Amino acid sequence: MATGFSYVEDEALVVRSDEDAAADLTALLKELFNGNETLQKSPLYIFAESYGGKFAATLGVSALKAIEAGELKLQLGGLSTQHTTFLFYVV
Repeated sequence: MATGFSYVEDEALVVRSDEDAAADLTALLKELFNGNETLQKSPLYIFAESYGGKFAATLGVSALKAIEAGELKLQLGGLSTQHTTFLFYVV
């Protein structure tokens, strides 16, 4: 969200919300997991604290939607923030 060392040449590509950032990270997860059967066998656990906890939940929802749509070959194992923990079990 244009903080720290964020840089883009095209201002239209600047991430302006948590949802935009989660969509970008979900696109990265697709690149990493969809072509790698070894990674697909290992569940992904998302951990965060403080403001990252808010973003972790947003990322978890984005990834879960992509998984359910068949766009992301990933086992989402769980999500944990400093106050809550959600575990997902694949049957």
